[in-house]
Amino acid sequence: MDRINSLVPELWCADFDASLRFYVDVIGFSVGQHREDTKHAYLTLGDSQIMIANWEQDGTWESGPYEYPYGRGINLQILVEDVRSLRRRVQDAGVEVFIELYTTSYWRTRQTDERTEFAVLDPDGYMLRFTQIETETPHTNS
Repeated sequence: MDRINSLVPELWCADFDASLRFYVDVIGFSVGQHREDTKHAYLTLGDSQIMIANWEQDGTWESGPYEYPYGRGINLQILVEDVRSLRRRVQDAGVEVFIELYTTSYWRTRQTDERTEFAVLDPDGYMLRFTQIETETPHTNS
């Protein structure tokens, strides 16, 4: 890996091999780092980076009890180049879509973006929201 982002979510998984297959084979992430003798991997998709690791309770990193779905209360927005192709890829893999493909506008400080997005849950219940920016309309000063 050439560069590590300043914020990289690390997602704990109950079955590392199943999660790795999901992220690589279904979603299309690439493995940036992974030693074969470990249950930890650094994954990339475009400019997005995540880590996945097999969770084993040892009292070190647990802020509370872990139960499915992991990551309740957050969704990870992942910008992609072609959200419709990814949606077809997910469908072809037989993965259930949590929020179906839709287009909406998001106000930003200097512009409004029109975005198309959908969401799936990974094998451990983390919500992944895949987003493509369709248009960017600058705000006008009035």
